[in-house]
Amino acid sequence: MYLFKLQSLLNHRQHQEELLQKQLADARRKLTLEQDRLHRKERQKQEHVHTLHQKQAVGCTVTDSLLYVNYIQQLSRDIEQQRQRVQQAEKKVRRKRRELIEAVKKRKTLEKLKEKGQQAYLEKQMHNERKFMDEIASTRHARRM
Repeated sequence: MYLFKLQSLLNHRQHQEELLQKQLADARRKLTLEQDRLHRKERQKQEHVHTLHQKQAVGCTVTDSLLYVNYIQQLSRDIEQQRQRVQQAEKKVRRKRRELIEAVKKRKTLEKLKEKGQQAYLEKQMHNERKFMDEIASTRHARRM
């Protein structure tokens, strides 16, 4: 039976990889949420700009126009803040993706090392078995003579 000396390290690396996969999935979900919020705010702004134009075409008071303009300006500021949140979320996704790629590389390196060790172990076992069989055959041959 082959025992890989670094099995505990391999198990740790697999656990780290799983953890990073979950963190990446969470970061992607957060990015999607932030993007959705941005799109909603942009649509909301477009709707209010359109409503303002319609009211101005029909004729509305200056006070109503100012209220709409102020609200649209606030939405513009909110949209800019939301874009910054989206950018931060994108950075986090990229960082988590890089971390996951590194973790996968480290795990695969250990797995290759384990496979080489297993192969060497099997080859040694087969060599010992052939040697044993040769000894039995030579012992039988010596008895016959």
